[in-house]
Amino acid sequence: MGLEKIHHLIRYIEDHYHEELSIEKLEDLSNYSYRNVQRIFKSIFNESIGAFQKRLKLENGYKKLIYSRQSITDIAYSVGFESLHSFSKSFKKQFQLSPEKARKEKEGIFEGFIKNTSEEKKTISYELVFLKQLKVFYLGAQAKDYELREIDQLWDRIDEAFDDYLNVQYYGIIVDQPLITEKIKCRYEACIDQDPQDQAFSSTYIFGARYAKYVHNGSFDLIEDTYRQIYKDWLFHAALEFDNTPMIEHYLKNEYHTENPEDYVTEILVPIKK
Repeated sequence: MGLEKIHHLIRYIEDHYHEELSIEKLEDLSNYSYRNVQRIFKSIFNESIGAFQKRLKLENGYKKLIYSRQSITDIAYSVGFESLHSFSKSFKKQFQLSPEKARKEKEGIFEGFIKNTSEEKKTISYELVFLKQLKVFYLGAQAKDYELREIDQLWDRIDEAFDDYLNVQYYGIIVDQPLITEKIKCRYEACIDQDPQDQAFSSTYIFGARYAKYVHNGSFDLIEDTYRQIYKDWLFHAALEFDNTPMIEHYLKNEYHTENPEDYVTEILVPIKK
């Protein structure tokens, strides 16, 4: 199966994770029999399409529980479960706690991550923005808890395929929430807004929604500190209701604009519930 078809198939499953997936549709998207699609998918992701879809249901349900004020029953139906009971049973099996407890004790999910946040800065500022839909071209990988080594390898491959850096915009799609998703399954997509004319790249659309725009100044090595401030501010100060769609990083000023990492500027765009 070609790389572009694999990414197209994955994107379709991500967009329709809450629906019943038609075998005929999956075969049509891949031009392979369902048996071969399953075999190729499992060889790449080490899980079946069904397991991947169920994981997306539960992880998106978890994000909705902690990010939104939507009722647990409505969340269960919105992520594709037939009843609150079946959602609760699967959720507890996956995460070893009930949906009710996950929502009630959501601070505990972030406790270990934000505990080292500097007390000198109590809040972090943000700007609410609406961003128009944008077509981008990307390379993706499982980034093992978003470690920089795997992410840097993606950008190195972009360097090899694309020469005109100064007129390109660079984005990173943080596909999964690493505090929920198993670390080795966290996915990252390195994106540019111009077509590199390379078959290794796939295309997708980002934005077309409202975001809380935060700014990280300085090296990517320290970007987790800014995320800690964002989550701490959201938990205890801001009246924001986050959406469960991916966060996006816009590398506004990066290594192509300056040799000094301290001068890097990264916008962190957190989707806001409609």
